[in-house]
Amino acid sequence: MPEPGESYYEVLNVKRDASPEDITASYRKLAKVLHPDVCGSPEAEELFKVVNEAYQVLKDPKKREAYDLSLLEADESDYGRYYTGDRRYRDPRTWYYSHIHQSYRPPKDPYGTGYTKSEVKKSNIPRILQVVLFYVTLFMAIIILVQLFVMPWMGGLTARDARSMFEEGNRWMNEEEYQKAIESFGNAVEKLPGFAEGWRAKGLAELKKADELAERGMNSQAELYYRSAEKSLETAYPSFQEDIPLLLGLSYSLQALDKPEEAVYYLKKAQDVEPENSEIRINLDKAIRRNVMQ
Repeated sequence: MPEPGESYYEVLNVKRDASPEDITASYRKLAKVLHPDVCGSPEAEELFKVVNEAYQVLKDPKKREAYDLSLLEADESDYGRYYTGDRRYRDPRTWYYSHIHQSYRPPKDPYGTGYTKSEVKKSNIPRILQVVLFYVTLFMAIIILVQLFVMPWMGGLTARDARSMFEEGNRWMNEEEYQKAIESFGNAVEKLPGFAEGWRAKGLAELKKADELAERGMNSQAELYYRSAEKSLETAYPSFQEDIPLLLGLSYSLQALDKPEEAVYYLKKAQDVEPENSEIRINLDKAIRRNVMQ
């Protein structure tokens, strides 16, 4: 059955003087939406029954005529005239309760809180503790707001600065200014420690600087750069496990530091990535022989 106060016409969403064609068209439209095979709502079956019930009555001229008469009788009742706005309807129960309690007057509210004096209870929590709890709650709310809005914003600024320093380092690399490139890449990873690409670039720049110093015979200073290159490239390695320049850079650094066994490990990794690379194969053979000799 439809909801109380809701007619079959309202169920089908048509006017009371709707033609049979309009009623059928509206029914079909609703059936496409509310049919249990189509609608996923758990109430679909019940709703479809109501729509179908309304259609079965309104499509039949005799049933519709009888139903219209029942609506007319309802419209003539006190409730019907109230429902259509013709007069004010008062439920007898409303009169009963107001008449029985007409002598009742609510007590005055001296506090303006919506509660009477007898209903207002003093808190068992000391005033100072209430103040402390308030400020603790406020402080926690501020922390949450900072984590939600301020920290991501600051993180975005930091990432942008790190990226700018990284690009500056690349420019220095193109000009073969390896020391300046190392400083720029170092500033980038200092700003953003998780910047794996920055660590990779820093390690390769340090390797270039170490080779440059080694060629000049400055072996003690070159060793410092080889060690730094090893650390930088190992930091970047988890994010670049199949990067040939990184794998070769690590192996070169380790060989320069007399660690042929570790160098062989990274050269084998590089060979797995590019098995046809002759440079990798030659360096791998050299590192293996050096390891055996030791």
